[in-house]
Amino acid sequence: MYRIKHSELGEIVVEPNVRAKNVIARPMSGYIKLTIPEGLSHDRILESLERLKPRLLNAPRRVEHIISETTSLQTFTFEACIKKYEISNQFRMTLRNGLLTVFVPENVDILSARSQNMIKNLIEEALRYEAKRILPTKTEQLAQKFKLNYRKVFIKKLKSKWGSCSSDKNINLSLYLMLLDEKMIEYVILHELTHTVHLNHSADFWRLLSQFCGENAQGLRDQLKYNLPESYRYFFSR
Repeated sequence: MYRIKHSELGEIVVEPNVRAKNVIARPMSGYIKLTIPEGLSHDRILESLERLKPRLLNAPRRVEHIISETTSLQTFTFEACIKKYEISNQFRMTLRNGLLTVFVPENVDILSARSQNMIKNLIEEALRYEAKRILPTKTEQLAQKFKLNYRKVFIKKLKSKWGSCSSDKNINLSLYLMLLDEKMIEYVILHELTHTVHLNHSADFWRLLSQFCGENAQGLRDQLKYNLPESYRYFFSR
């Protein structure tokens, strides 16, 4: 990966890829990411940029949150940090006493797409571990408190929703719940537990959920929708 400066388009991050057959340009926040076939000459890159320039100049920029050595990423049970590591050429992590350390080999570019994917995959692995440790127990405690019955809790990598409840009362919870604070985590769990009584979003559902939450449940829904934590944005670019 390397960078070039274009007089009109600004900074271009060029990333050769052996599997790429065409030049693909993605406007990002502050730069344009250009994926090219490996071995493509500089002149051909410039020709492609000229051809793509009208579209790129008018395209909205996608906001991408990059995880780097200066990033402090807070979750419900741990804080994640990134460190360069001279001894090994492998990405690895440790999770001790509420601190997740992701070690990145000294000779790799943290900002490259591969490095970002590796770092995020390791953090997601830690999120899954913590979700399996915390969420089933919290679900059981809340179910007992409100005398609700369910069958099983499954932890999944859900990105389109925080959780779901099936007609046979199995509950699925997203590992990304661990990015939220305790109040929002409990709201989501109570939301799914309430579906064991009302498998819909009727007025009765919201009334019962509000009783469990001790406040207006639709207000909590809106808080969750519009006040997501900063850590969420590292995994869900907008």
